[in-house]
Amino acid sequence: MVGPEYARSVRRALLALVLLTAACQTASQPPAPAVAVAPGERVTFNNQVVRVFQQHCQTCHHPGEHAFSLVTYVDARPRRDDIVDVVRSRYMPPWKAVPGHGEFTGVRRLSEAEIELIARWVSEGAPEGDAKDLPAPKTFPSGWTMGTPGAVLAMEEPFTVPPRTRDVYRCFSVPIRLSGEGRFIRASEVLPGNRKIVHHVLTFLDLTGRSVELDQAEPGPGYTCFGGPGFDSAGGLGGWAPGYPGIQVPPGVAWGIPPRARLVIQVHYNNPGDTAETDVTRVGLHFTAGPFERRLTSALASAWNFAIPAGNSRASVLARTSLREDVEAIAVHAHMHLLGREMTVTARLPDGRTEPLLKIDDWDFDWQILYYFKRPVPLPAGTVIEAACVYDNSATNLRNPSKPPRAVTSGFETTDEMCQARVLGTARLKGP
Repeated sequence: MVGPEYARSVRRALLALVLLTAACQTASQPPAPAVAVAPGERVTFNNQVVRVFQQHCQTCHHPGEHAFSLVTYVDARPRRDDIVDVVRSRYMPPWKAVPGHGEFTGVRRLSEAEIELIARWVSEGAPEGDAKDLPAPKTFPSGWTMGTPGAVLAMEEPFTVPPRTRDVYRCFSVPIRLSGEGRFIRASEVLPGNRKIVHHVLTFLDLTGRSVELDQAEPGPGYTCFGGPGFDSAGGLGGWAPGYPGIQVPPGVAWGIPPRARLVIQVHYNNPGDTAETDVTRVGLHFTAGPFERRLTSALASAWNFAIPAGNSRASVLARTSLREDVEAIAVHAHMHLLGREMTVTARLPDGRTEPLLKIDDWDFDWQILYYFKRPVPLPAGTVIEAACVYDNSATNLRNPSKPPRAVTSGFETTDEMCQARVLGTARLKGP
């Protein structure tokens, strides 16, 4: 059986097989010590609050990223009331998994003590404090962080985002031209060309040629895409959001690129500025020759050909898939669009037992997080992965893109819906 250390070593590689989070996710690391406040001690930015921000917020909220900075007192004080609101409502930091449904690592929920510390700081006038109390500033890498790649796959043309333009989802179809021995990857890193406008990046492998057709059907570089790339993907080569490191496969795990595949780079752009901005995002690959003992795998529970009636505030859809081999589950990911409200992912084992994998009771399309299990979850062949999705297609759903509501069917477009849960893991390589 694969142990916890093995699970931790492969979890970054599993990002390549899933729609990555559309939000900032920090690299997994040991939790920092709790910020302590002595009885009667004054709460200040320099002594306590900045330490909470360093641990939970600054990976996304620092200069050079699309989010506003929370590095300095001058950055944070004008936003103090908004900060209290979003942490008390648990909108920030984003973590949608309900406790008790799967045990996850890298939990990014603020503790109640941390929330109250921030609230107390604001209620007491948000004092700056003594400069000598400031901790050492965090550093944030730029450029390739894993060394010079063996190959670079890049958008073939620059893409320009007009000023004051939000939520542009664009897919770019890129040919993969590698030598015969360059098909097994040990590491991959996505490098956005313009972090001022790139919110996140996902990648997909296209074995059908459909991405070329979609690209040719639209003028300009790439094509419009929202919930997915417009085809059934065979995996991917990683993704990027602020705070993501490159992903690396440990020795003995096979991570391959199918022959004749094309890489589709999906970029979510936001340009709030007053001038046009241009981007060329790249993917750097590092290779290995093996030998291999295990391989990366994933199981997708996906429902299609469903409809959600207009006005229905609690429509249910169920997706299922069965495992054909023994799998050690490492992570789970949920995907719906704008009408989604809840999803519960459950593994039904052949012996009749059930294993809760994930529950989200406040779905938000902007915060699609890949949740890593603390320990690998053994799922034998014959296990059924079930995703129960709930949608709100009423006029009271502020995220409903149709006003008034209309009947919605499954599909890739913004106004369509999806019900998908992907379980990621490793499986033994089969013999010759």
